[in-house]
Amino acid sequence: MTARRGLLIAFLALGAGSLAAQAPTADLAAVKLTDLSWIAGHWVDETEGKLSEEVWTTPAGDSMLGMWRYVSGGKLRISELLSIQQGDAGLVFRLRHFDPPLVGREDKERAVELRLVRFLGQEASFEGAEYDGKGRVRLTYRALGRDGLRVTLEKGGKAEEFAFKRR
Repeated sequence: MTARRGLLIAFLALGAGSLAAQAPTADLAAVKLTDLSWIAGHWVDETEGKLSEEVWTTPAGDSMLGMWRYVSGGKLRISELLSIQQGDAGLVFRLRHFDPPLVGREDKERAVELRLVRFLGQEASFEGAEYDGKGRVRLTYRALGRDGLRVTLEKGGKAEEFAFKRR
């Protein structure tokens, strides 16, 4: 066996092992809140002079709490209150949108509720109905090393990405 062929076989074996390690969790109800502790922190994306900022607490009890704000042109445009809670059927991501004077956008009786639909260790996707009930929304959180976090928001057939850095 040539050295090149040996390297190729070793590379393929390592690749197969990492693919197995990245297989989605089949039993999403088994995913615990502490499995998402990598989301905790202060995250910023300052692309094109706009600020997207997300702050998450560490897991405590049955929840993690977060907030998100978007600032453009030196003004707050929208903010969100976020939570991830451990429920009997698995993890639930809840959020409420607020206009700058803290007027809520959703029905005051319920928040937007997204269920965990995919988990890969350092990637988690949540999906559910939009606050108006007319469409679906999917949020995917993906760790990029220790100091990077990519959040992808999919709704209305469009995807928007936030490339956060730890502050």
